[in-house]
Amino acid sequence: MFRSFRIGSLLGFPVEVNLSFLILLGFVLLFWGGLAGVSAVLILFASVLLHELGHALVARYLGVAVAGIEMHFFGGAAKMASQPKTANDEVLIAAAGPAVSFALGGLGFLLGGLTGVSFIQWIGWINVILGGFNLIPALPMDGGRILRALLTRKYTFERATEISVTITRGFAILLGVYGLATLQLFLPLLAVVLWFMATNELKVARFLGQQFSYNGGGYQYRGSPAYGEVEVLPRGFFDYEDWTREPSRRPRVVVRRRNGRLVIEMTR
Repeated sequence: MFRSFRIGSLLGFPVEVNLSFLILLGFVLLFWGGLAGVSAVLILFASVLLHELGHALVARYLGVAVAGIEMHFFGGAAKMASQPKTANDEVLIAAAGPAVSFALGGLGFLLGGLTGVSFIQWIGWINVILGGFNLIPALPMDGGRILRALLTRKYTFERATEISVTITRGFAILLGVYGLATLQLFLPLLAVVLWFMATNELKVARFLGQQFSYNGGGYQYRGSPAYGEVEVLPRGFFDYEDWTREPSRRPRVVVRRRNGRLVIEMTR
């Protein structure tokens, strides 16, 4: 919906800021805390950025292409350009972000205790809360990805995603009701976003379909024979069910090169 602007790079990963994040800063400046509130948001920005950097570094180590890190209204995301090769890889990648947050939290508590500066301890609390919140088993958060990967030890990737999405929707309903009851209107908005993002995860899982094999340790992604060199960009997931029912509406494949990479786009 909103454009993103590149502001630099971190350890080789492009860092982008979505316009929605700037809208958040403006809202905080005008209605919620002024400059002090903006400072708090920027500290959270840095914490989220390091959290996502943890995901990106482990993904790169495990051979998963990362297009960059994007910061937006609801936090941030390391943009994976390919699927993890195994369920265990997905667990490691998902767990890396909270691990970084908890490490920063522990460092903040330690330095705050040694120096007696409460502000440093406050930064520690921000990171602990960030790490804990992301471990909630709701897609597309880290806890939801870990849960889905573990479920593929018993179920297919699609079925594991369905179970995870059902849990996510239940959590979204509870979050929305709590937000309305306490007049924290940001929470119902977050609940709606979670609902639709989880639904998109399910459509992606159905689109990937038969590209997985399984063993006792979870899924293994077969994908393209040129894994890591070919980037697949499905378009219009909202029409996926129509494509499967009506052959005339099935996706059209477009192959092109982008920045030296072969790109396969699935489009209407």
